[in-house]
Amino acid sequence: MSHSKFTKRGKSLYIESWNPKAKRFINTCLICGKQGYSPSIDEEGFVRDGGKVDYEHSAIQAELSKVFRPLPLDELGRCPDCAAIMDKR
Repeated sequence: MSHSKFTKRGKSLYIESWNPKAKRFINTCLICGKQGYSPSIDEEGFVRDGGKVDYEHSAIQAELSKVFRPLPLDELGRCPDCAAIMDKR
């Protein structure tokens, strides 16, 4: 039996149980609560450090990009949608 039958949508067994350190790369908007991964994991230096491949970071990048979409946050912790709405006033 596959472990995927026991996980809910938007959740990952790898992130929840096997490597909880990956949670630090999940961004959450302080206003609406939308979640996504930090765009910093898409940068070249995240997986490769001086030509050497970091397999833990490679697995984190693969799993987070499979479950979430990128979510950049501003300095106040807001997603682009919430920042646009709040800055109108």
